[in-house]
Amino acid sequence: MEDCHPELDRIRLLNRCRGALLSVSMLLVSGTTGLADDPRPFLFLKTGEKFATQEIAGPTVALLTGYLGDRLAGSRTAYTPRVMNQPTAAAGLAATEKPVLGIVTPGFYVAYRKAFALEPVAEVQRRKMGESRFVLVTAKGGPPELDQLAGKRLATDLAPEQRYVMSVILQNKLGQELHFIEVTDLEGALFDLAEQADQAADLVLVHHTLWDLYRDDPDLGPHLQAVYTSESLPHDLLVVFRANAGELSVENLQQIVTGMGDDEQGQTVLQSIRVESFVPVNRERLERAEEMFHGR
Repeated sequence: MEDCHPELDRIRLLNRCRGALLSVSMLLVSGTTGLADDPRPFLFLKTGEKFATQEIAGPTVALLTGYLGDRLAGSRTAYTPRVMNQPTAAAGLAATEKPVLGIVTPGFYVAYRKAFALEPVAEVQRRKMGESRFVLVTAKGGPPELDQLAGKRLATDLAPEQRYVMSVILQNKLGQELHFIEVTDLEGALFDLAEQADQAADLVLVHHTLWDLYRDDPDLGPHLQAVYTSESLPHDLLVVFRANAGELSVENLQQIVTGMGDDEQGQTVLQSIRVESFVPVNRERLERAEEMFHGR
């Protein structure tokens, strides 16, 4: 038999309202949590690398972001890779999409460290690369003195990072009047230089590993000469975008990445992205590069 007390009916109505409000609140909280759980961008920048695109390299970099997400956030989808090969586009993404982590070139780091509160975590030691040195190559018989090369045409895949090339790699030894030619096929640029092709640059800047490969080539080597070799420079860097990273522990992240070679899954990821290991940051070398970049 139903109750016929008006006061009891009023209480039941209030309880139903409270239940409805609680349900709405739960939905709102759930929606907010869902937004917070959306994958956060992981910026992967390799300046001038023609294969460093989302379509080509995205699935490979996703192996790394999945590995890190699983260990940092308990979810393989915590981070999503954003692969780029142009630093200005990468800076635009950093400003608008607020990445938490990234692998960037040292040129990007010294240019945007303050703007994006970049905190270096580890250096990327790529397979068979050794030290990061660059070699300036000219045609055999060309001017051997650097001050005679000012104003020449320089082919390099780092053309989008001109200031880093001139002030850090070349240490302003060729002045500020170089004409940059952006190329993604450095081998082709070396052959054009050796053959004195119509489109050949006057100079080609290459990583020392590429020069080591071709300097003794019987067809190419006799026609080229190295006129400058840079000092040892910073490798690419794994960085935290500190302003976007909340309470993420850099120490924990360092332990995870430097220990990737110790477990089978980590080894598989390293091999897939062609990285030998993540190594501690050489702070002295990195600070020197930043000082040269800013003219200090």
